[in-house]
Amino acid sequence: MMQTFTSSLGMAALLCLSAATASHAQYTFADAPTTASAGLGAYRQNFDGLAGTNTYFQSNNTLPGVYARYTLNVVGGEYESYQRGWGTSARLSPDNGSEGTASQSSVDNNGTAHGPAWYHFGSAGSPDRALGGIAGTATWDGQGYVGIRLKNGSTKVITNLEVEYAMEQWYNSSRTQAATVTVEYRRSTAAITSVFDGRWTAISALNVAAPSTSAAIAPRDGNAATNRRVMHTTLSGLNLRVGEEIMLRFGYAFNSASNGNGLSIDDVVITPQTNIFYSADDDSKKLDSKSSWGTNTDGTGTAPANFAADNCTYYVQCKNKKAKRLTSGTTWVITGLNSKIIVGDGSKKSTLYVGPNDDIQGTIDVSDQATLEIEHLANTLTLGSLHDGSTVEYINAGTMAQRISAGSYGNLALADDGPRTLAGPVLVRSGLAYEKPATASVLLNNYDLQLQKDADFSGPARTAPLLVTNGTGSLVRTVSGDGVGVLFPVGASATSYTPATLSQSGSGLEDAYSVRVIDNMYASYTAAGIGVGTPITNQNVKKTWLVEEEVPGNSNVTMTLQWPAAEAASNFLSTKAHISHYTNGTWDTTPLASASGAGAGANKVSRAGIRSFSPFGVSSRANPLPVELTAFTARRVSAAVACAWTTASERNSHDFAVERSRDGEIFETLGTVAAAGTSSSATVYGFRDQQPLPGRAYYRLRQTDVDGAVAYSPLVLVAGAEVAAPTVVPNPGTGAFALLLPEGLALTGPVVVRNVLGAEVLRLPAAATADAVRFELGGQPAGVYLVQLETAAGRRCLRIIKQ
Repeated sequence: MMQTFTSSLGMAALLCLSAATASHAQYTFADAPTTASAGLGAYRQNFDGLAGTNTYFQSNNTLPGVYARYTLNVVGGEYESYQRGWGTSARLSPDNGSEGTASQSSVDNNGTAHGPAWYHFGSAGSPDRALGGIAGTATWDGQGYVGIRLKNGSTKVITNLEVEYAMEQWYNSSRTQAATVTVEYRRSTAAITSVFDGRWTAISALNVAAPSTSAAIAPRDGNAATNRRVMHTTLSGLNLRVGEEIMLRFGYAFNSASNGNGLSIDDVVITPQTNIFYSADDDSKKLDSKSSWGTNTDGTGTAPANFAADNCTYYVQCKNKKAKRLTSGTTWVITGLNSKIIVGDGSKKSTLYVGPNDDIQGTIDVSDQATLEIEHLANTLTLGSLHDGSTVEYINAGTMAQRISAGSYGNLALADDGPRTLAGPVLVRSGLAYEKPATASVLLNNYDLQLQKDADFSGPARTAPLLVTNGTGSLVRTVSGDGVGVLFPVGASATSYTPATLSQSGSGLEDAYSVRVIDNMYASYTAAGIGVGTPITNQNVKKTWLVEEEVPGNSNVTMTLQWPAAEAASNFLSTKAHISHYTNGTWDTTPLASASGAGAGANKVSRAGIRSFSPFGVSSRANPLPVELTAFTARRVSAAVACAWTTASERNSHDFAVERSRDGEIFETLGTVAAAGTSSSATVYGFRDQQPLPGRAYYRLRQTDVDGAVAYSPLVLVAGAEVAAPTVVPNPGTGAFALLLPEGLALTGPVVVRNVLGAEVLRLPAAATADAVRFELGGQPAGVYLVQLETAAGRRCLRIIKQ
């Protein structure tokens, strides 16, 4: 939300800039909807009108009623987002956060901005946009503002004004001092055309800090719940008069020491309240009766004529939990356009109870300190705005599953011990509480349940999963770099508790992780985490933990997995338990560890240094396959590399493939050796690499059993062949040769191979960075050949024998 100006800018150049005067009017609340107004309904601005554009943003013109301007402390004044004191004016360009990586601001000849500047943010090519910018790290102090200008053009006083918006972080610079969006408002009977002049009133309840400043310095997905914060408050008693204007400004400070983050605002919703009714605080008065309502805050005064009128707000006031304020067996219907129910006014505790046979048709907001109690199992309530300090409590003491609606909850509470099931994705911003150790599990189905950073579970210790990952849904939580373990209390079924705990220590490591558990462990998996083939049942726990990170890379996780003893294979050895990771198409190997007790009949084991993810399993072998490898070596022998390995025992093993790599990452298969199959005694194997790499190389074994399951041995490093002068190996040889060069000596011309008559039989181009040149003489007759080469040290001719 800010424009970059370097300290070398000329004062006069800045002072000559003038803010453009827009020709469009502000957004107007009206008595009835029009093509330009929702009447007395909510004003909504999602900035999607900027999609596909790269233009100069004109305040109150590009998007009517929306201003994008900045101020500079050193020179004063107010400037449009595109204005600069030097060079080309800057367009409002699209960005997905990647421009944050540029330390300096620049503008192309066509006006496209780079680095610190204003942008409309969103994923590349997406129509979903947000308005904001990236602050420079060496700018004059100042302030960027996005202003929303509104006018009460109706014939009614706007008593209260609800304000909601989303702050999205699209780039993290790790700077926290001023990484905050602040919100203020100004009202006037005259036109408000400045985001700076006049008297402004702070709305502290809407201020929000950037959520991901502890993560890696990198672009972020601002649409992800991890990097997004939704703020909501009501300006009660505002009493915006007929014809009066109000502007809300969203500000973000920038200066040389505290800026650099890419922040934006999105999904602004500003709702006027004109026809307000309050319920009587009397448990005997039914809320679906008009006589229980009035225009005064104590429920007295004029009652509503019906519940079908437009633009009405009904504040529910009730202090007692489970107060039966609805007529059982009926549905309370709120049908008026823009009308809704709000539980509490945010100033005190209030409760609305929906019993087993109660129902409500209409939008329900829940304010700060208020609670919505739901005991209706198959409820289809329409949840609106749920304040961070609000609570939605699902009550179920039976055996039938209760439906939990999709939504963004402040506090989510589970009362009594009945089962629940998600009906859609759920975000919990403040906390998830359960009251009994035997509270039945929540089935996630195919929906994620995410706890926002700093939200946590509260309730007694459990021996059963709180969340069952019975579909593709996962539990998502933030793991910071503070070394504190984050619990994922999940299981593949309600009777199998297999939680994971993740922690990591270090700056810039924070990320969101998803965890779900499926039955069985497999030799391979699809990209969707579905096991392929016959489940492995040899010395392993019969579960797979699917763990993913939101932003790949920059992780260093310590993982602890827990399982019931009954979930392990019969020959599983807890004293040798370790965590295995399925990666690059196979299960990796780790040093044997030992499980520790985790309560009655349960065990757990940990693994540190995890930097890539999904899937994970627990085994008591060096790999989950039926081969006990006791030794594996590789060493140079003359012009070859000899590989040897020994197994102590084997069961249903099929073969060993010897693989080689230059970098330890990308491997090629050199050959395959048949395995013993099933053996209880030691077996010795060998393989010779007749054409080894001249430099250092990594070797490993890929062992496959008769069911197709695969495991890998540890890597063995073989040092490169050292040469003091250009040399050809092997010599003599049968056809395949390699010209080896000393370290630092490069070819300066082609390599030419001639027979003893001087005829050229092969010409190879020079490779300046190669330390070896391979060539093949298999098609040539046996005899003596001359290899001619040229280096910086001069010309050489080497004699070789082809057998």
